[in-house]
Amino acid sequence: MKATRIYTLLALLLICRVKAFGQEWEYSIEYSDNDTSCFNQYDAVELSNGNIAVGSALFFKSGAGDFYSAQPAVALLSSNGEELARKDFFKPGFCTTSTTPFLFENQGALYALMTYNPDHDSTYFNHFMNNENPPTDAILGLYKLDDDLSVMESYEHNIPIDTFENRGDAAWDLWPNELSGNLFLFSAIIDEGNIVGAYFKTVSHDYFNPRGNDTLFLFRMNFEGEIIEQKGYDWGVSGANHQNNERRTHIVSTETGYIYYFGNLFGGTEHQGVAYYYDKSFNFLKKRFLKHPGEPNQNSFTNICARRSRHNTTYLVASTEVKNSNTDRNIRLYELDDNGPDSLDIIPNVHFLERGTMEYDIPAYMQSVDFLDDDSFFFAYALNIGFNSTNDSWMMIEHLNSDFDTLSTVYHAFEGGRINSWARAIVATRDGGALLVSHSRNMDNHDQYWSSVTKFPAEAFVGIEEAHDNGLKVAIAYPNPGGNTLNIRTALQNARVELYDINGRLVHSQTLIENVTEIDATVWPTGVYVWNVVVNGKEAESGKWIKQ
Repeated sequence: MKATRIYTLLALLLICRVKAFGQEWEYSIEYSDNDTSCFNQYDAVELSNGNIAVGSALFFKSGAGDFYSAQPAVALLSSNGEELARKDFFKPGFCTTSTTPFLFENQGALYALMTYNPDHDSTYFNHFMNNENPPTDAILGLYKLDDDLSVMESYEHNIPIDTFENRGDAAWDLWPNELSGNLFLFSAIIDEGNIVGAYFKTVSHDYFNPRGNDTLFLFRMNFEGEIIEQKGYDWGVSGANHQNNERRTHIVSTETGYIYYFGNLFGGTEHQGVAYYYDKSFNFLKKRFLKHPGEPNQNSFTNICARRSRHNTTYLVASTEVKNSNTDRNIRLYELDDNGPDSLDIIPNVHFLERGTMEYDIPAYMQSVDFLDDDSFFFAYALNIGFNSTNDSWMMIEHLNSDFDTLSTVYHAFEGGRINSWARAIVATRDGGALLVSHSRNMDNHDQYWSSVTKFPAEAFVGIEEAHDNGLKVAIAYPNPGGNTLNIRTALQNARVELYDINGRLVHSQTLIENVTEIDATVWPTGVYVWNVVVNGKEAESGKWIKQ
């Protein structure tokens, strides 16, 4: 009863709203560091009835003083963004390290696939309160949900795990659930009417010394919750790094089997990513490598999102970090010919794109790519995230054709002042529009956050006026505030930029040939400038830029 009363009180602290200030609609939940819980949204599924199911997590404060202990959660929105239901699927004595459930629609019903682990955070009110006799099993569960998100049918598999605890180590006070053994569900797709997924069964750590190796399990489950087939592989390493770097969509289905994409977390090798090949019965066949074209000094390959294309190739998005750098990270989109000859050790690239700034950039790591039709797709990422309070950032949505030519590029930032935002998922909708799932932070008040789902109609990606009508920009200037360099980014053709000082005097004019144009501002005095991007004699975008 005590836990139930606390949960009810915490839920009342969450503030949600639907607003329409340009885009079709936005469903946003606001929270503060002072709250004791927060509801975070990660990805979305458009259902056949037009409603939208949102994979989420309800985080609670732990003794570490941060939002830590997590419960898998789901929100259900109408086609116009109104909240229909919201549930956190609270399970006493258990939490999750997988954070958000996988959502599937089957024969008109909504299903949630998730894992639960014994809660080892003794500062969390949901802790099992029995250190001498903790639960010894984790749970892999499939849940059929009704229109109120109540569980209609529950299919749970109890899986024994290593529940060792090393109390007294300071690290356990910060990450007890990651450092104890757990099930981490990180990828799942629908293949031939069944769920094909993967999870790690991780071992516990004793003062950061692992008690063995983690095991990768590949499984096939039907919608009655039966595990039809499963195979496990000793992963050769251990640790919570899987839970930090394995995000969402790592597995693709081919005509003959499955490919699991995995990044190089440690660097220092010639290859930055690995593709593991399995047949339809999950028997291991081979592994092949990924390599960044022409850049041997890249030493990481993380935030992977892999989607099978409609052309028997794989679209793969990843973050790549420059060697010996802790901040510069670019975004890369590949089309991989991963069904090529076995004699090839490195998977060939069919197409390749790179997006980035001089700051930290990140793809929409839950789902970066979604297909609008056979010949075009949406690509979402965030630029200029950075790790300090001075960076503006922008969420980007590109509409690309199958040759990776840009059809349109729009820029979205959460409404308000200086907001730091990053995309989590992009979902193409049946009406030709897009859902953008995102997270934002107020840079002038670091105690204010928003978790949002935004709907953009199809016309938002057609032209300049249509983009503006839906709260989007077609050009940006960064970094802002800046120093001796000003960058103008736009995909507009036949464009030029004009910059004026505070007195309205033209200080610079230049034709924009590339997607990103770098302007030398060394000799300009500090102060406020106005920039205009002009296309065919008409202003397409404008804004203020501050030189510090």
